[in-house]
Amino acid sequence: MANLLNEPRMFSDSLTNAKISDKLFASSVSKEDARIRQNEYQKIFSRYNEMKKEYQKLFSGYAETPLLSTQYFNATVAAYVSSFAGFMSIERDMDQPNGLFYWMDVLGVSDGREVMPNIGADNFTDISVMGRLSGEPAVAGGSAAQSFMIGKKIMPGSLKVRIIRQDGSENVLIDNGKGMLIAEAGVLKAMAAGKANINYMSGNVEFECGFDLYAGQDKIVYLCAEDSVGEPSLQEANPAYTGPAYNKNRFVAKLRQIPMGTVPDMLTAEYNISALAAMKKATNTDIASFMFSKLRDLYSKLINFRLVKTLEAGYTGTTTVVDLTKNGFHDYRSNLDLFAANMINVESQLAAKAVKGVTTTAYVVGVSAANMFQKCATIGKFERNEKTSYITDLLGWYDGVPVLRSNDLPTDMGYAIHKTADGQL
Repeated sequence: MANLLNEPRMFSDSLTNAKISDKLFASSVSKEDARIRQNEYQKIFSRYNEMKKEYQKLFSGYAETPLLSTQYFNATVAAYVSSFAGFMSIERDMDQPNGLFYWMDVLGVSDGREVMPNIGADNFTDISVMGRLSGEPAVAGGSAAQSFMIGKKIMPGSLKVRIIRQDGSENVLIDNGKGMLIAEAGVLKAMAAGKANINYMSGNVEFECGFDLYAGQDKIVYLCAEDSVGEPSLQEANPAYTGPAYNKNRFVAKLRQIPMGTVPDMLTAEYNISALAAMKKATNTDIASFMFSKLRDLYSKLINFRLVKTLEAGYTGTTTVVDLTKNGFHDYRSNLDLFAANMINVESQLAAKAVKGVTTTAYVVGVSAANMFQKCATIGKFERNEKTSYITDLLGWYDGVPVLRSNDLPTDMGYAIHKTADGQL
């Protein structure tokens, strides 16, 4: 049991090791993202610890296997820390094989429309600014009664109607808060007994002037405030009205999710104990450390391959062609400047596609495209990563943005991707 009890401390010490911490921060989009990733690794290790306790009850001698105590950290966490995972994916602990990937959208209460989706265009249709409603309904000529439908629930006491005559004079009708319009003597005719000028629920307004109006010459203009609290508006039966019959200024957050089925990945290192002892005695070589190192590299490459292929298969972005052969320039520096200018276009298209103010957080590129980024070091745009360990790795930083080189992509192709600073979508 001593070996088991020491594992959590060993794991914690390993995760806070300076080299691992530096690598974790370097492969994350922010300090907050790195902290979230570290917490997720600790959650998974805790699950591993619980699993091991159960295994001890089932298999004799399981706790006496010292290699298992370091396998999780050396061959798994270190692989994720040194892979593309922090740039291209969201790492979350899952407590069961079927999990949910979630995000939040803002919807309209009355009709369920997407007002502010997490990714996509915002929809501001029919949302009144500061709850103010205004309009200019058609004028019924002569002595006919004037009737128009606002189609929204009206705040009592907020309606004001202006009658503007062709000679420039005007009359103002004011809402008394009890469904009636009031004005100077002679401007309005009295309503029938028990009938109001204003239906606050539907926004229907009716009144009759004490003088004739001329269609096409005189104007009626209204201004009011929408009552965005309570039940959605319900319009009165009016065949002439075709506008919205509900309140569009009420919103609710909606949890969305995508189900994900997962299975554990496991790479197993096997040893011949006799060979281990012989190698240790003859050459002082630790085969276990060698195998863990190779498993870590293998796992990192597998993670990178899967992430890149998933990106390639699910790509729905806007493709930008950067043609450096038809630029009309005859000097090397101009080619680099043209490439840098096109990278600005790429970032603009990324923001336009997402319909959000996003910026590029990483470039994932093929070998030839990676060469162009490296050449930009001569104009001060690229800083090389001096700790690159193999070809599919963090190559460096272009204007501070990580450039990930992958030989699993076509050589001249690349992707600009975005991951939020807090490790969400």
